[in-house]
Amino acid sequence: MTSVHWPHLATLVQIRITDQPAYLLHRHDWQNSSLILDLMTLDYGRVSLMAKGGKSSKSRGLFQPFCQLIVSWTGRQELKTLTTIDGTALPVDERLYLPLLYANELIATFLPKQDPNPEIFALYDRLLRQINNENIEAQLREFERSAMQVLGYLPDMGIDAEHGRPIRVDAYYSFQATRGFLECDRGAANVVSGTTINAWNQMQYQDIQVLQVAKTVMRCIIDFNLQGKVLKSRDIYQQIKKRK
Repeated sequence: MTSVHWPHLATLVQIRITDQPAYLLHRHDWQNSSLILDLMTLDYGRVSLMAKGGKSSKSRGLFQPFCQLIVSWTGRQELKTLTTIDGTALPVDERLYLPLLYANELIATFLPKQDPNPEIFALYDRLLRQINNENIEAQLREFERSAMQVLGYLPDMGIDAEHGRPIRVDAYYSFQATRGFLECDRGAANVVSGTTINAWNQMQYQDIQVLQVAKTVMRCIIDFNLQGKVLKSRDIYQQIKKRK
């Protein structure tokens, strides 16, 4: 009797995911009428979905950033097919769009695809709901710091990386992206006081020195791990700020 080889049943079954909380990070056109959506989901991390006919869909108003979404999809390949989408646009001030698009790009760059990370999802959700024009810099710095820590790119900021001792208020430090803060002489280049570092660790962003150190250190960490890539939204944001 001739044996018949049947493909594994799982290869014949489409994977269907329903009612998944999500935020749109980025989108781009696909062919004449469709869209490719780069989404951050609660339980499946970053996923890419094709919205067939998305440009003329009745749901096209939801294919925008800063909407709290519930999505469903099907497919076994990396590019899935969107089946349903619902959601609500959050009341985000349009003056905050560009810095928030920077947060989107940061996540899209550093969060691996299909790697669930509920902590990053929660950080982003909180940023969208709490950010305002009065303390935007502080909130972006804290988002950067928290996100890089969750993703494993942030050294321990509370210790001297050379000796493992807690940061001292009477000492001075330099920073290395791969190691963290290293105790140094007060006259060294780019020196930071232990007092300022500890204030940063306590989120005292009302101190202008803390904001400056936070911005410099986080840029160092992010740029080092970008490995030559450029975050377009950050450059645009900085250019606009200089014009004001």
